[in-house]
Amino acid sequence: MDLTFTTEAQERLQKYLQGKDYRMILDFDDGVGPFSKLGNCSLDVNYKLVFVDPDEELPDFNAHFESNLGPIYYKDFDKPQYDEHMTIDFNPRYFTLPLKSDQRLLTDNVEVLRVSHADLSAVQTGPAHDC
Repeated sequence: MDLTFTTEAQERLQKYLQGKDYRMILDFDDGVGPFSKLGNCSLDVNYKLVFVDPDEELPDFNAHFESNLGPIYYKDFDKPQYDEHMTIDFNPRYFTLPLKSDQRLLTDNVEVLRVSHADLSAVQTGPAHDC
């Protein structure tokens, strides 16, 4: 698998790309991991591009694929939620970052987050809401 960020997407992401080192995670929100919306009972497809400290321990994100901005980490069991060749673009009309492939539109907007160690330490864990 691979991911290409268009020039427009790279420009939109500049504030996340500048400064200190980071590790990029593409998270499919399946209820697993610290970025999941625990208790969200909707069936929405939600992808997040998360920038974390490179030494942050996130064992759920145990696989990666290449992009033109560096490795992208993801949960290996979510591989079916991705396609072989993907692109993140920027839509200036709607101010969104669509994730698409040769076969389909995976989502019309990838949420972007920069998460610090302190943010992750504050994440509450426990059982999700029973829908």
